[in-house]
Amino acid sequence: MPNVIVRQASEAEIMIAMKRAQASLDIEGLQVSAQGDELIRRKLRGEISHQDFLRQCAELANRV
Repeated sequence: MPNVIVRQASEAEIMIAMKRAQASLDIEGLQVSAQGDELIRRKLRGEISHQDFLRQCAELANRV
């Protein structure tokens, strides 16, 4: 399998993506907690791996 290089998103790109996602959630009447929002931002910034992101999402979901 070839190596894939994924470019880290800029803060401006993250902000735009988060606003678009929030607009979609608003239409559906759904919300993301502040902890979930920060977790998503950390993943988009490349601060955590995909595996860590999924694990922390599951932990966050189980707290509800």
